[in-house]
Amino acid sequence: GVKDSCNMGPHQSMIIPPSSVTLNHEGWRGRRRLVVKEIVPPAVSEWRPLVVMANPRSGGNDGVKVLSTFRKLLNPIQVVDLSETPPEAGLEICRLLPQHTCRLLVCGGDGTVGWVLSSLDKCQMTNSPEVAILPLGTGNDLARVLGWGKGYDDEDINDILKDVKHAQLSMLDRWEVKIEYKKLKRYLGLNKGTKELIMNNYLGVGCDAGVALNFHRQRESRPELFQSRFINKAWYLGFGAKDVLQQSCKNLPQKIEVFLDDVPQQLPGLEGVVVLNINSWSAGCSMWNQSASPSRMDDQLLEVVGLYSSLHVGKIQVSLGEPLRMGQAKQVKIVIHESVPVQVDGEPWLQVPATITVTHHQPGTHATENQILSQPIEITHTITCTIEI
Repeated sequence: GVKDSCNMGPHQSMIIPPSSVTLNHEGWRGRRRLVVKEIVPPAVSEWRPLVVMANPRSGGNDGVKVLSTFRKLLNPIQVVDLSETPPEAGLEICRLLPQHTCRLLVCGGDGTVGWVLSSLDKCQMTNSPEVAILPLGTGNDLARVLGWGKGYDDEDINDILKDVKHAQLSMLDRWEVKIEYKKLKRYLGLNKGTKELIMNNYLGVGCDAGVALNFHRQRESRPELFQSRFINKAWYLGFGAKDVLQQSCKNLPQKIEVFLDDVPQQLPGLEGVVVLNINSWSAGCSMWNQSASPSRMDDQLLEVVGLYSSLHVGKIQVSLGEPLRMGQAKQVKIVIHESVPVQVDGEPWLQVPATITVTHHQPGTHATENQILSQPIEITHTITCTIEI
C-alpha cells in the first residue's frame, strides 16, 4: 500500500513516521487531548528526529509562516507552537527516544532561544538534544555568532533543514546572573531578596540598556507600531538619538562599581558597561578586537567593554568607533548604588540598588555541559552550527 511504500522524502532521517507513533487520550469530557505515548524508531539509516519549536510572535508574521510550512514537511507532532505549548512539553519526544540524539530547531529571537535552553536545563535529560536556530525578528546576536544569519528572509525551508542536518558540534558557555537586592537583604535576611537569570549573550548596564528599555516600553504599550524589522530598527535608532541629547546615564561612574575577578575598575566618563559572552552585540556589532586576547564562546571567560555615550554606541554600530576594552574575567561583579537600566540578552528593566554577580553556569548533574554544534560548514551562502546543551 501507499503507507508501506512511502519513504518520507529527502528529510526521512529527521521525520517521525505516523506509523511509529502511539497516541493516548488524556483528560476528561471536553478537555480530552491526544498525547504521544510511545515512538518506535523506524528502520532509517542515521535517524535523528527533529523537533521544531517556533514562537509565532517573533518576526512579525514570519513565525506563523514557518510553523505552517514545517507542519507540511514534518509530522505535525514534531512542530511545537510556543504560544500554546511550553518547551518542556515539546521535549517529551526527546525523552521518549533515549537511545537516539534528537535535534531541536528553535525559530525565534534570542529570548526564545534562551527560554528553550533554560527548559533543557530543567529537564536534565541523559541524552540531551542538539539545538539549531532559525532567527526571526531583529537582533539575533547568538544566531549570528553561530552562523545562522541575521534573520529569516523567506529562505526555502528545505534548505534550512539541509543546513541543520550538516551542522557540527562545539561548545557554548552560559552564565548565571545573580542579583542580590541591598534593601531587601537588610530587612528580610541574608538569603532573601535574590534573583537569578541565565545569560547566553551579554549583560548591559547604562545607556545601551536605557535605549532598550525605552524601546521595550513603547512596544509593550503600542505593539501595532512594531510590525517589521525595518520599523523596529527605525524606532531603536530614534530612541538612541533621543538619548544622545538627554544623556540619561552621564553620571554612571557615581552610580555603579565594576569588579573583574574582584579587581575594581576605573570608569573614565563612561555611560555604559557591557559584559559579553559572545562577540556580537546590538544586532551584529563586533565588540572585542581579536588581535590581542581573542573572544571565544567556550573559554569560560567574559569580555567587558565600556561605552562613552549613546553617540559612541551609534559610531560603533556604523564601524566609526570602538568600545573601551576593560578586560577579560571569569567573574564580573557590578555594585549598583542608584537605579540604572540593565538588560540581559535584550530583556531590559530598571534595576534598583543591588549587587549583580556573573559566574559560569553549570547545568544539572544529568545534563550534558553546554555543547553546541560547530566547526561551521558553508552550504551555499549559509554557515551552519547548532547547539547541544
